[in-house]
Amino acid sequence: MADRRNIDVLAENISRQLPDPIAQMPGAGLTLVPFATRKLDMQIMAAMRAAALSISREDCSAVLQTALQAGIARDDLADFYIPELARELGEDWCTDMLSFASVTIGVSRLQAMLRDLGPEWAGDQSANPAAPSILLIVGQDVHHTLGAMVLSGQLRRKGLSVRLMLGADLKDLAQKLSNTSYDAVFISSSSGESLESLRRIVYVIRTASKTTTPIVIGGTILEVETYYDVTALTGADYATIVPSEALELCGLTTKYLTAAPPLREV
Repeated sequence: MADRRNIDVLAENISRQLPDPIAQMPGAGLTLVPFATRKLDMQIMAAMRAAALSISREDCSAVLQTALQAGIARDDLADFYIPELARELGEDWCTDMLSFASVTIGVSRLQAMLRDLGPEWAGDQSANPAAPSILLIVGQDVHHTLGAMVLSGQLRRKGLSVRLMLGADLKDLAQKLSNTSYDAVFISSSSGESLESLRRIVYVIRTASKTTTPIVIGGTILEVETYYDVTALTGADYATIVPSEALELCGLTTKYLTAAPPLREV
């Protein structure tokens, strides 16, 4: 029973902490995942779900190959299919259709699929040296890493340079910021986090950064806290659930963005 709250927060974030549908950034040509407009192949969805819950890791690679051969683009698998499957797993946990262990394994397999789909998306090889750089943070002991991984891949494929820190320890974060300058810092937060924990992260960013860097907090924290409270009580510059708005608020442009290079077969 002592772990029930953590489990509930994990299930909530699996089903809800994923990039929201967003509109095109005015004048910038950057569009990130208008999820609601995409029709998904239910047979592929069912096969991917079965693979994620399978005892065999090889099933994940096989189902991705099947999806690609069926004509589904890698970007669509990463941006639409995997997030929707994560939501389904979270909902099935909430309705007691899946165990905590099954959901944990399933989400881990979805993360593996995401990495297999785009090994180049895991770094900044495709970014123009002049492109804006973003540090995307998920705090320590926070269980919503899949959404941040999806978002970082989307931004990288649009040409942005993104450093993703999962489970960011404050000491490691300070060291990273003291050695590298970023154009913006995004903090992906959940409804299970406290504003005090976010305030500590913001404080480290402010004191360790070599330059004045805009800080944006987003995520399901904004479903339980007001935008004003999030910024006023943490010290962040902005709070938004819309990634394109975050870019605009930070004064970032996309004029240097380039398309990601062709990807290898899985």
